[in-house]
Amino acid sequence: MRTHRSKPKTGWTPVSNRDVAQNYALSLKAKGLLLTLLSHPDGGGMTIERLAYLHKAAGGKGEGEHAIREGLKELRAAGLVAQTKERKDGRWRTTTAVSDTPDGLSLLLKALAPGSDFQGA
Repeated sequence: MRTHRSKPKTGWTPVSNRDVAQNYALSLKAKGLLLTLLSHPDGGGMTIERLAYLHKAAGGKGEGEHAIREGLKELRAAGLVAQTKERKDGRWRTTTAVSDTPDGLSLLLKALAPGSDFQGA
């Protein structure tokens, strides 16, 4: 296989080779989901429902909410995603922390909320 790699000045998302790109224990679905999550800005309001809608609306394969939840479950098990749920103003709110390395996720969780109840960390 011959490979050409572009070198964009903006609009790109780096990922760890060891923990993501060449982690053959992770499914391609989970890797694609992680890359998509990492490509959005912090606090961008991305939800499972929104991701499913965007893919369907773009005419893609249109993975549904169930497939996205399964990918998140796999990423939590790999130590790349952690989530916490809290009830605020009578509604449930899920906060998701994402990193391309388990060490990066640990640092992010410490910075977000020392002693918080993140699941998957």
